Amino acid sequence: PRFRPTSPARRGAAPRPSGPVKWGEIEGRVVLTGTPPQAPSAPTTATVASVCGDQAEDRSLVVGGEGALAYAVVSLQDGAALAEPETPAPQPVLDQKQCHYEPPALAAKAGGELLLRNSDPLVHNVRAQSGTNRSVFNVAMPLEGMTLRRPLPAEPGTVQVRCDVHPWMRAVVRTFNHPYFTTTTPDGRFRMRVPEGAHTLVFWHDRLPEASRTVTVRAGETVQVDQSWGVEALRQAGSGK
Repeated sequence: PRFRPTSPARRGAAPRPSGPVKWGEIEGRVVLTGTPPQAPSAPTTATVASVCGDQAEDRSLVVGGEGALAYAVVSLQDGAALAEPETPAPQPVLDQKQCHYEPPALAAKAGGELLLRNSDPLVHNVRAQSGTNRSVFNVAMPLEGMTLRRPLPAEPGTVQVRCDVHPWMRAVVRTFNHPYFTTTTPDGRFRMRVPEGAHTLVFWHDRLPEASRTVTVRAGETVQVDQSWGVEALRQAGSGK
């Protein structure tokens, strides 16, 4: 995975609208149509089986009832040019639970901090890479309940996260140069409060091609925007850009 080049205009401070901002909302559901492949699993080791079980299931694709696609990232393409939202984006947290990263995919502000937590009574390490395997950070977390904060790259893009101690553990962080992003819930739903006007909504998943929808939002109204992919579009984990 590698970062997409960002134009100088989008890297710098974008001009923001002056005057009062009127707000609306976009909500929707993201689904995967067809029968999803069975999630592969990898054997763990005897030293962690009591905490993590004998098998660790791959969580790069989490599909619920009626094709609900969890952990898809939804963002606004024009977010850097918009007024700041009324409520700041929450602190992104990546936990280590039962030998899995939780959540397996999340969105965050480029250049912001990622809070790392170890909820297991086990030694983990968190190795984050971006671009052409460029190291972002690599930290050991040997203690249950331990937390650390680490900066994310200033350039928007994709950060892949691994654990060298338990190689089946993986997660992905999608970063943006604006705060207009969210991830879908386990039932595939999302909701985003946005300034009124025309917006391009971008749907991203590490194992699916990027998709977009253009929508016009009026003040005080909620617009429904759904996205679906077919299972034939799936690709290997870690190939998203």
